[in-house]
Amino acid sequence: MTDLYGTLFRQVLYPAWEGGLRRRPTLQHWKRLERTQWCSADELRALQNEGLGKLLAHAFENVPHARRRFERAGIRPEDVRSVDELVRLPLLTREEATSHFEERKSTAPPLPAIGKMTSGTTGVPLTFGYDRGSEYWRQAVKLRGYSWAGYRPGDKSLHFWGSSAALHPPPLSTKLKVSVDHSLRREHYVDCTDRSEQALERVTRLIRKLEPSVILCYSQAGVALARHVVAKGSRDWSDIRVICAAERLFPADRAVIEQAFGPGVFETYGSREVMLIAAECEAHSGLHVSMENLIVEIVVRDESGERPAAPGELGEVAVTDLHNYGAPFIRYLTGDLAAGRPGERCPCGRWLSMLDRVEGRTTDTLRDGEGRPVSGLFFNVLFAALAHKVRGFQVVQRRDRAIDLKMVPTELFDDGVLERVRKNCTRFIPGVELRVELIPELPVDRGGKLRVVVVEN
Repeated sequence: MTDLYGTLFRQVLYPAWEGGLRRRPTLQHWKRLERTQWCSADELRALQNEGLGKLLAHAFENVPHARRRFERAGIRPEDVRSVDELVRLPLLTREEATSHFEERKSTAPPLPAIGKMTSGTTGVPLTFGYDRGSEYWRQAVKLRGYSWAGYRPGDKSLHFWGSSAALHPPPLSTKLKVSVDHSLRREHYVDCTDRSEQALERVTRLIRKLEPSVILCYSQAGVALARHVVAKGSRDWSDIRVICAAERLFPADRAVIEQAFGPGVFETYGSREVMLIAAECEAHSGLHVSMENLIVEIVVRDESGERPAAPGELGEVAVTDLHNYGAPFIRYLTGDLAAGRPGERCPCGRWLSMLDRVEGRTTDTLRDGEGRPVSGLFFNVLFAALAHKVRGFQVVQRRDRAIDLKMVPTELFDDGVLERVRKNCTRFIPGVELRVELIPELPVDRGGKLRVVVVEN
């Protein structure tokens, strides 16, 4: 059956709005990415080297913090001529990025025009920014990555996603504007925080009503929904493509999603700081890195120093955003662990480098007073908007379901933070006791890692 509105949106409405009225180059970038994804490995690396040279020159001249990092390393931008020589610069930790945010801003155009906050999977909130040009590239990369799953602008979609609006309601004008935008794009959003049987049944009924061609979801939210559908024998629809994000997708998870929605299951990996880092293509043989927008390194740090991880070896993910001139991320450690694949061509024909798997994005599932599941990512979403007042947090749910929440306050912390946290916990995790403790530093394990959400068995 022909989707007339989808065709109209893609061919007329979206181009007229994006490229005509708003004069954004997003669709031009997407068209370029559709071409460069078929370039050879050497051509892709040449594109990265060219972008890296421009970024480093700008950062050295206009970003105080970046210039100091160059000086500490005893090098100048021209000393880093390729991606392979990027190791001459120090890694940028989340803590350093947080404490030097103002100094990481460019003093010359393009300036950071977009500011965001994230708590990530590390429990350490981060405030960051980027320029408009970077935003256009991020959107284009997302369009290409999602297109590998067959998702196109204007397709009817269900987003089973964490909702910051549910925790931090925006002004009415913003809410109306977003609602209209979602309606035109045919994007229907459902907060995935509540994963009770009743909530999952409501989503199941919504799928029947909407008949979406694609579902975009937090991985474990999609798994919970799929298990509900399979257990209840609810599937009475044809295949629906599913794009999973935010959490790791395990083989057993993929199997149950395929049973509930069909074989079109696609895993993606990204972060709020740089958006889509890698995505699975139709060959389902790994995740293609967004090489034209990012340099992704997998590094191993041990007693002998720093080295690139071998193919298949787990290491820390470091990203360099080639198009964020406003507040550059150069060799930024995301806090995730991943393993790369050998530098060979994917069966799909693309030479884009690939990740084999991504670790470190798994969160425990909380339970409310009635035993209903609640995503551990609830707290990540909650604290993303409080990064300027809470420097870090950790959640421990005890065997009796009481929750111990530890927070590291900043100098801007006030009683309003406690009120907002308690109000949202009462709403989304009802029936549990919440105990809050303010501490100077977060506890880490012997390996120096921090488990943000811990559920005692």
